[in-house]
Amino acid sequence: MDMGHVALMGSLVVIMMLGIILRAHAVTPTETERAGAQQWTSAKFEGAPLPPEGTARGPYSNELPFSFTYDGRKSSELLNNWQVERTKREVKPGLTEHTLNYTDPASGLVVRCVALEYRDFPALEWVLYFKNARNTDTPILEAIRALDTGLPLPRDKGASLHYANGSECRLDDFAPHIASLGPNQHDPQAPWVGEKNAFRLESKGGRSSCGILPFFNLDMETHGAMIAVGWTGDWTASFYRTDSEVRLQAGMRRTHLKLLPGEEIRSPRILLLFWEDDKQRGHNLLRQFILAHHSPQISGHRAQAPVCIPTWGGNFAEKHIAHAKWWKDNNLPLDYLWVDAGWYGNDEAKEGATVFNSQWWRYVGDWHPNPGYFPNGLKPVGAALKDMGLGFLLWVEPERVYKETTWTREHPEFLLGPIGDNSLFNLGKPDARRMLTEHLYALVTEGNIGCYRQDFNMDPRPFWEAADAPDRIGISEIQHITGLYAMWDELLARCPGLLIDNCSSGGRRIDLETISRSIPLWRSDVQCYPSFGVTAMQGQTHGLSQWVPLSTGCCDREDTYVFRSALGPGILLIMYEFEQDTQKHFSVEWLRQMLGQLNQVRDYFLGDFYPLLSFSLANDGWAAWQYDRPDLGEGIILALRRPESPFTLMTPTLRALEPESRYEFRDLDTNTAQRLSGRELLETGLRIQIDQRPGSQLLVYRKL
Repeated sequence: MDMGHVALMGSLVVIMMLGIILRAHAVTPTETERAGAQQWTSAKFEGAPLPPEGTARGPYSNELPFSFTYDGRKSSELLNNWQVERTKREVKPGLTEHTLNYTDPASGLVVRCVALEYRDFPALEWVLYFKNARNTDTPILEAIRALDTGLPLPRDKGASLHYANGSECRLDDFAPHIASLGPNQHDPQAPWVGEKNAFRLESKGGRSSCGILPFFNLDMETHGAMIAVGWTGDWTASFYRTDSEVRLQAGMRRTHLKLLPGEEIRSPRILLLFWEDDKQRGHNLLRQFILAHHSPQISGHRAQAPVCIPTWGGNFAEKHIAHAKWWKDNNLPLDYLWVDAGWYGNDEAKEGATVFNSQWWRYVGDWHPNPGYFPNGLKPVGAALKDMGLGFLLWVEPERVYKETTWTREHPEFLLGPIGDNSLFNLGKPDARRMLTEHLYALVTEGNIGCYRQDFNMDPRPFWEAADAPDRIGISEIQHITGLYAMWDELLARCPGLLIDNCSSGGRRIDLETISRSIPLWRSDVQCYPSFGVTAMQGQTHGLSQWVPLSTGCCDREDTYVFRSALGPGILLIMYEFEQDTQKHFSVEWLRQMLGQLNQVRDYFLGDFYPLLSFSLANDGWAAWQYDRPDLGEGIILALRRPESPFTLMTPTLRALEPESRYEFRDLDTNTAQRLSGRELLETGLRIQIDQRPGSQLLVYRKL
């Protein structure tokens, strides 16, 4: 592994994770929550001797929060006999770094755990590093669990795990789920008791949020913990009860490897955030923590989810410029013109190109602008957009390389595979990563690209598994994923105004590491024509907003109900066929009204999120949620009556309001207002009537 890039990656990630601690927009931690997190951190990282194996664990025991097996022996047996060095330093006010270094005197293996303790949130996160400091191979290192710890819970108390689907181009992408880890009640045969009976979740195919989203909420009735796994490859997690605690374990799906002389690897990043009182409070603390510490930064400020107009890339440069000019001439707010797939390679240049009549997939691996569409490259488009004050978003899929493309001929040594028609560009190879980074940097600078959109439309797991030797299982994945982080970090460092859009056949790579560097602007391929699902998109907002505060939905027609089904901190306005004159698809008047409303409510999406109805994808129901900004005393209510709903009226009880205060609610369509007491809204509810089917209502409220 290229250790210079590992060091660069580590320093950049730390800088980015720290970000700028922003004023809280919503729930703020209590002293009890912060004190509990500090006690847990002190117990795990501040040096008390480890208890002998088998010793009963008390509350916040000093057992280390990770484990592994080395040369056939568990770390709990080994580490008491290894040399240990503990350091602690204040990185900045409110942030403490704890480092544990364990060295095996026999083999020279160094195990380093770097943990960040946050004082503005009851949160702790850590990464493990394993380094071979000798000039011979190490014994086998396996079963690396970056998270292996217990949270105390009496056997008669209940526990449940809240989690969500990932993205698989399904109508139920990001749908929430609950698994009971019920009370032990002295029954060793209970289905949730013991590691063999653990409730297990894992990713699919090597993409982190394919199948299951790697964020969890452990609810222990009166308190709990938010858990996140930061790893953009394959992960696994398990949860089970013992007599005195709930055990949490997570790590890579497969590790069984020796380390070569001088080699260092890292583990997934683990986040624990502690909450008291109510599980929804836990979700909102996580949202605020991510906004403060794990959101991409542009020029020192947290990036904003943008308003974009995606267009098919396989069209003539002058049409892209004219398309942007239409928006500019009509004074419509737009952040980026989005040039999607089809702009590269040597596909036939033709009028009326679309995703359906192009062969865009045959040219992934030929990353030069198609001379038929862009005879002078991307530079004229980027320059024209810059002159108009608009951003340029460009789609690239660099990790998938199709057969008989340029990179298969010029750089076969950089590829894993092929498997079928595709190869995997090996980001774990330092020379390959440097070449790709330079190539992408040249595209970004030449075209004045403001948002780099990285897609990935295949499963990498088969390529990694085929490349691994029996005594190196997991190494190809580790090297590729750390290479991905190093490449993104270098691009962001060299292009400080750059935003990254993280796509992978939709939202299949959403995890703590990727959302620290990018925003998922395309949450699911179920949004693709002709399967575009409006109700499904409402489900995505309901499900994903519990965990990830920054993402965008999309609207594909002039329809207020569809627009509001996609409403969030940003939005995409998509056209499946390229239209030079957007008015053939959206009228100026409607766009001005809808985007004006979005700008009025945009900042509320940075607040607390409260679903007002249970999750459902039934077309005869409603969807409704509340975003609250207690720092402003303001918020919004969005209600959506679905196309088959027989009900014209709902009365949801609201959240987070002050019982003794009065609130004014204003309808953004009619501009009518009503004033109600907080107590009435919390106990009786807010009357919402929608006569149209489907229909919507968007209300802005403020405390008087």
